[in-house]
Amino acid sequence: MNHESNHSTQHPNSIPALLRELRDETTTLFRQEVALAKTELKENAAKMGGHVAQMAVGGFVAYAGIIVLLIGIGHLFGALLVKFGLDPDVATWLAPTLVGLIVAIIGWMMLNKAKHAFAQDDITPRQTIDSLRTNKDWAQGKLHHSP
Repeated sequence: MNHESNHSTQHPNSIPALLRELRDETTTLFRQEVALAKTELKENAAKMGGHVAQMAVGGFVAYAGIIVLLIGIGHLFGALLVKFGLDPDVATWLAPTLVGLIVAIIGWMMLNKAKHAFAQDDITPRQTIDSLRTNKDWAQGKLHHSP
């Protein structure tokens, strides 16, 4: 009796051969998809990095513009105070001080609101924990009911 390997005597279109081919092609396809996803993620990360840099520069320019605008508002307010009879020496320091105080109060209010919102947020991944708990319960149920 001939004891050759079953693999060498199987017809190329046999079910086991087709299943092996399907497994190999599926593995190759999966690896290609993972490689494509990695490449795409790298490209997207590079694009996002460029966008973040643009946003940072834009934010800095806007911040500088706001500072200059506030200085102008301080000078305008000082001129109005002089027009209403306040001593020019006092108006020179009082106007920018009042503008700075108003801006600082607005900033403090914004920070306080964000602080309270942050304290209310829950960063615990509830859905993931529930899913893991469900999977654990399912797996334990399968172990206890296995023959």
